[in-house]
Amino acid sequence: MTALDEAAFLCEVCARLPNADCCGCHDCAGRCAGNLRITRTEFEAIRRHLDGGGWFPAVRGDADMVVPCEFQEPDGPRCLVYPVRPLVCRLFGLVEWLPCPRGRLLPPVPDGLEIIRTYAAFERHTFREWLRAERAGPGGVLDASARARQRTETAPWPQ
Repeated sequence: MTALDEAAFLCEVCARLPNADCCGCHDCAGRCAGNLRITRTEFEAIRRHLDGGGWFPAVRGDADMVVPCEFQEPDGPRCLVYPVRPLVCRLFGLVEWLPCPRGRLLPPVPDGLEIIRTYAAFERHTFREWLRAERAGPGGVLDASARARQRTETAPWPQ
């Protein structure tokens, strides 16, 4: 699949995900895990959102434990990339395998399993891996896949 396919898929899916009934409690933040594998489109949206100012995600946790999400605000449960959060984060409370921690029943996404299967088919790496590859430049890790992609303008990430 191409970069355009990836961007179009993410925009279409994210645009139709319901979120009007979410109370914004941030309780799902306790379930966020670090080292989340994201697509190139998501990486670029997060980087733009964080202003590309040399920000590098925090290293948290112990290698033997689940690592907390590097995009959580250090002093609270707030997500630093919430407006451009990855698809898997957007699915919290909308699919049976990521239930709302408060038990709120939001309208389920009927094709959630198909969405996640399609998402899994795209090339995904952690934010750190994408950033390292970008900084390494030609010949760096992931460079072959980066060269294979046509850099294209994509639709704005859904807010």
